[in-house]
Amino acid sequence: MILLTGATGFIGGHVLRALSEKNIPVRCLVRKPIESENPNITYMIGDILNYDSLVKATEGVDTVYYFIHMMGKQREQEKFNVLDRNAITNMVGACKVNGVTRIIYLTGMSNPKEKLSAHLASRKEVEEIIKNSGINYTIFRASVIIGRGAAAFEILDTVVRLFLIIPVLSWSNSKVQPISIGDVVRYLVECLDKKETINRCFDIGGLEVFTYKELMKQYSLEIGIIPFFIWIPGTWHWTSSHILGMLAPVNSELVYRLIESLKNNMVAEPNDLKQIFGFEPVSFKESIRKIIKSD
Repeated sequence: MILLTGATGFIGGHVLRALSEKNIPVRCLVRKPIESENPNITYMIGDILNYDSLVKATEGVDTVYYFIHMMGKQREQEKFNVLDRNAITNMVGACKVNGVTRIIYLTGMSNPKEKLSAHLASRKEVEEIIKNSGINYTIFRASVIIGRGAAAFEILDTVVRLFLIIPVLSWSNSKVQPISIGDVVRYLVECLDKKETINRCFDIGGLEVFTYKELMKQYSLEIGIIPFFIWIPGTWHWTSSHILGMLAPVNSELVYRLIESLKNNMVAEPNDLKQIFGFEPVSFKESIRKIIKSD
């Protein structure tokens, strides 16, 4: 039995569909009641910040997909990094009680030589708690994920479509390696049967490396827009977050944290993913064309 957290979110929803296509039994941890029409999918009400509910949710479970990041609106007054820490500590404790054998975690890519944004630093702390838990794990660190509904992509899409002149700020030369949501899901689901991925961490990115300015230019051209850029010194963090928080279909708190992270490079370290999984990620152009086709 698999326990899927974040099942109603962007990543979790894609993974749930992929697992259901394989007829794999999945228990989804949710906050509100959901009726399932699929006999292989069940929904259990619980709260990641409630230890007892996690003990109940992990009964009979062998693998947990952990897709929890506390960056949206919070009921509690604590900072999101405290909530992140409490949540994963609860999950690890519950997994130990019920003998869960593996945690699969998707996080963000980071460069150990850079000072991380608060968002990426919190994700890194969660990763370290999982690695030191004594439970088997597989951890994927993704660069910018390209797909309709992905927060970073929706911000990119908003900037390119709504800004006649695109401001180029101090983070515009940070490097990223965008990866299609389809490839991210393949790694997450296919690793279930790959023993070579147990107790390992992998950076996952697409075929090309871009600066953010190059990424905006390439995306503009793919959707038929000729981009115009203007250099503006500084980060303009709060101002850009406020404007995009109103324009993009993304929670404003999340927009703020993602823009804060633009200063960090997200380029994959060399690994043996192709040898293990037998495929290469699609190109950035192909990932965009898939989105255009499905829109």
